[in-house]
Parts: sequence; structure tokens; C-alpha cells
Amino acid sequence: MRAIRNRFAQGDGLPFADALPESSIEPAIQEHGGGWRDEVFTPVVTPWAFLTQVICPVGCCRLAVARVLAWLVVRGEPPCGPGTGGYCKPAPGCPRAIPQLARHTGRGLHDRAPGNWRWNGRRVLIADGTTVTMPDTPKNQNEYPHPGSQADGIGFPQIRLVALFCLACGAVLDAALGPSRGKQSGETALRRQIAGSVGSGTVLLADRYFGGWFDLVLWRERGIDVVTRIHQKRATDFRRGRRLGRDDHVVRWPKGQRPEWMDRDTYVRLPDELDIREVRVRVAQRGFRTRVLVVATTLTDPSIRATDLGERYRQRWSIEVDLRHEPAEVVPFG
Repeated sequence: MRAIRNRFAQGDGLPFADALPESSIEPAIQEHGGGWRDEVFTPVVTPWAFLTQVICPVGCCRLAVARVLAWLVVRGEPPCGPGTGGYCKPAPGCPRAIPQLARHTGRGLHDRAPGNWRWNGRRVLIADGTTVTMPDTPKNQNEYPHPGSQADGIGFPQIRLVALFCLACGAVLDAALGPSRGKQSGETALRRQIAGSVGSGTVLLADRYFGGWFDLVLWRERGIDVVTRIHQKRATDFRRGRRLGRDDHVVRWPKGQRPEWMDRDTYVRLPDELDIREVRVRVAQRGFRTRVLVVATTLTDPSIRATDLGERYRQRWSIEVDLRHEPAEVVPFG
């Protein structure tokens, strides 16, 4: 990460101008009612300057402005002043356009990833969730209350976040935000909000909270296969089912009772059983607390080796690391 930061910090131009071109920024800003308020820090330059600040080891506003000043001089344009007033007050519409620009940039990087980065010819995405604390303001407390485990007056507002990453390039394709408690505030409910960003033919890596029967069958209906960890409440017996190898078999999971979030017509339409492959994985790599786990997947083709399934699930851990790089302030993807 330090090498990447240094590369951008020492470059001649503003960072990510190729991945986030002016032709993408202008329509997004205008769609959200934005316009030009400052002669230098326009809605186009401001996001570039902000990215400079984020990747710089010393991420202060003054250095971001200095980088823009140097960029203007190199281009032969009149330099801006060293003050941060124009930069710290972005043009109207700019904050609201950030989620749209983030999706656009992530999707562009994902689509341009080389074909040989795919797994068995298929794109692989990772989904996971986390929680983020926010500044303790009355407005934040009202919309995103603090956890119920904390007494009133001492907790920070907490927001729940579910993000969708591209395994090949690491870009965020979509995200959903919501309160950390209350009805329909769990990770599975937020995940359904971004389900449309997962295209047919994709393989989705996710943790055990994404591996419910109804979630898996709905993914399969859209041509999406899932590799997940089996839920701790579901028992596994490798003496049952169609044996594919040692600790590797295909079993049929029966349909359970209709969940509250599903309408009756959809429930009746779904099959009574779903074929699921279960693979026991032994973790030999150091640094992992779990030594043995069971991976559940809708990929029942025996030509896909059990070791490959275990390796794909291990790669899911990369999103755990990516989610640690949380922004200081959360901008809702709404």
C-alpha cells in the first residue's frame, strides 16, 4: 500500500484521472443539481484533489491544494492560492454524486479486468458486511442509533455496511448502508439491496450469513453460484448424499418455512429441495484461527475440485482486510 501511495504522490498529474475521467464526473454532478462555484476547485477537480488527500501519507487539505497548484503550473494555467477555503467547501451536488461515481469507477475497473483473471471463465465477486461508528451528533443518533448493548448517552451512532468487491481487481462495485439495529437492518437485508449488481454467470463468495436456503435458491435462479461457509446451526453428515470424494458430497437441502421478507407467491414457486455441495476444508496456513471448516456451494459439478473451492473461500478473506480501510466519514450509497 505504501508503494502505491508513493507512486501516486510522486506522479505528474492528478491521481485516478484515467479511472475517473471528466466525462464521467460532469454528468453525475449535474444530475444531482451541482454546478461550478469555484474557478479552480470545480466539481471535476475537487474529487481528484480529494483522492490525492486520501492516498497521501500525510492527508491534510493544505497538501491537496498544493498538489493542485503544482498541477496547474505544469499545465501552464494560472496557479491558485495556497488557501484551503475553495477546496474545503465543495460545489453543490458533489457529495451526493460520490456514491454514483464510486459505482461507475468500480464497474469500469471490473469490466476491464483481463479475461485470464477469471476463475474457470467466470467473474468472482465477494460480499461482506461490517459496522462503522459515526460522529456523535443528534442527526446521526436519530437515523443511525448506537448499539443496544450501550447505555443511552455514551454510545456512538453506528452504521451497518455491506459491500460488494471484485476479486480480480479489488474495486468496490456497490454498497448498501443502514442502521445497525431495527427491522430489516441485518446484513442479509442490505445485501438484497445490492443484489442487482451481481450479474448472471458470476460466482459470489460470502460468509455463512449469506448462505441461507432462500438466498441460495434465489441466486441460482439468476444464474449466480455461491461459495459460502455452512451455517453453524446446520449439521453436516458426509455419510449421506452423493459422494464426490473424501469429505466431499452433494446433498439436498429441503425448503423451510416462508421468511417474513418473502411474498407467498414467490415461496410457492420455489422448488421443495436444493442441491448443495458440502466440502470439508482443512486449513494448514498459519495465521488462521479456524483449522477445519465446511464450505457449502451451489457448484455441484464434480470437475471443480474440492481444493479449488477451499482456495476460493480462503480468498474471501481479502474483503475482511479491505473493509478495515474505512473512511473517516461515511457517505451513504443512496
